[in-house]
Amino acid sequence: MSDYVADGARIAAILLIWGLIAAFFSYGVTELTSSFERIFAQLGKAMAVVGLLNAFLYILYRTVDYWHETA
Repeated sequence: MSDYVADGARIAAILLIWGLIAAFFSYGVTELTSSFERIFAQLGKAMAVVGLLNAFLYILYRTVDYWHETA
């Protein structure tokens, strides 16, 4: 049970870090420069998608690892 909690904490950390990066590009950088505002907003959305894919790949990795341990 503790392994599941630890994995859940790792997934939450992955999503939090990528979410902060996405928020920085979507809201932080766009406030500094108005000429590239649209590009940075799109980059922020891309970072959010990358974070979700990263969490999904971690879940997939842990599933395969668990499957190999039990086999």
